[in-house]
Amino acid sequence: MKYSMILLPIIISLQLIVNVVLGVAWILPGNAQEIPYGITVDGRDISGFEPTRAVSYLKTIKRNVPIDREIILTDGVREWPLTTRDYKFSYNYKKTVDEVVARIEKNKGTDRFIELLKLQAKPVDMPMHLSWDQDKLQNFLQSINEEIYSPALDATLDFSDNEISITEEKIGEEVDYDKTVQLIIQSIQTNNPEPIYIAKKSIEVRVGADDLGKFNAVLSFFVTELNSNRNRTINIQRAAELIDGTILAPGEIFSFNTRVGERSRNNGFVSAPVIIGRQMVDDIGGGICQVASTLYNASIRAGLQIIERHPHSINVKYVPNGQDAAIVYNSMDLRIKNNRVNPIGISSKVEDNRLVIAILGNEADKIQD
Repeated sequence: MKYSMILLPIIISLQLIVNVVLGVAWILPGNAQEIPYGITVDGRDISGFEPTRAVSYLKTIKRNVPIDREIILTDGVREWPLTTRDYKFSYNYKKTVDEVVARIEKNKGTDRFIELLKLQAKPVDMPMHLSWDQDKLQNFLQSINEEIYSPALDATLDFSDNEISITEEKIGEEVDYDKTVQLIIQSIQTNNPEPIYIAKKSIEVRVGADDLGKFNAVLSFFVTELNSNRNRTINIQRAAELIDGTILAPGEIFSFNTRVGERSRNNGFVSAPVIIGRQMVDDIGGGICQVASTLYNASIRAGLQIIERHPHSINVKYVPNGQDAAIVYNSMDLRIKNNRVNPIGISSKVEDNRLVIAILGNEADKIQD
């Protein structure tokens, strides 16, 4: 009896070892090249095949190359038909088998045995890999995106009648290309006749209304009078429009040339008198130096740091002598740094034949008289 009690655990352990060895022998392929039991492709068993034979076998069960189906893409309102043949959708047999082999070979040693045991207990069915004309499909989805795209709109500041108002931000939306392609592939692989709802993703805003909550004071403002030259007024209005609503985070530097951009007809500017050398001549964008000069004076009054500023070669009439700022694209710039603790905003408007630029911010950053 005593010996039986000693031998029983040994016998049980040996039996377990034998069972494991037999189990491993059962699930191991005949040679290292054969696909093991437990993996099917599109419901078809390919275990025991070497990769080359597996490719040949898959070709016999999926003959429709290229795939010929019509899929409807929709956003819930509009529809866009997609014929798979036009985009050269086809079964890629070699890529399919390569993925099967990669799944097995990613595990080595003991991990490989464990993976084979898992497959024996719970087989895995893998889909047929597809190939298609990626550039053509991308262009098709881009054309859809042009119809459904909505840009993200930052929250904006407005200064009117001595009051600051905030316009809420708007989240943008566009096609999620990767997810939509995956939905198309799944539809083909499962032969699902239902329309595909285009996957979309949000475009986040840079500035939200919450970010503008600290704007509760006018830090400074400066006003200059416009003259009677119509084209000059057009340029001033355009430049004022382009800098209006600018938000500068603490430490951020404003560049007039970067914000306003190239002075060209495509950018909304026209020919008007401008100072070149010590003479007045007509050139595209003439007059916008008045916008730069007005902003320069408002910035000084707000206590902002002037990083770059250039005077004109002759005195100008719209600001006192020595308080002007000359601007030349890609040459002379006006750069201003927000040296305050909180963000600042720029309001720039033409009202009643006057240019009014205000620096908006937080009451705590206001210079005390």
